[in-house]
Amino acid sequence: MATIECQPDLDIAAAATLRQQLLDALQTQQPLEIDGQAVRKIHTAVLQLFLSLSIEAQARATPVRWRNPSPALLEGARLLGLADRLGLEPSAGSR
Repeated sequence: MATIECQPDLDIAAAATLRQQLLDALQTQQPLEIDGQAVRKIHTAVLQLFLSLSIEAQARATPVRWRNPSPALLEGARLLGLADRLGLEPSAGSR
């Protein structure tokens, strides 16, 4: 399993490096885990990047899961209506 550990500040400056990490992880064709526990700030561009990852991983049938998404990460995704699409919301069957 490939693991990506998110930085505390996922701003536009961090997006390019994160994009390359995500692309490299997808190339391994292994399940991907994103550790979001350190995230304190997240910009829309990074959430769009995670959405692109989700779409591409689904097309490749590569599982992506989140480990310990921080409150800031969850809040940012919810504000943009992306929490469910990114797999950050519990499924209806698990409620």
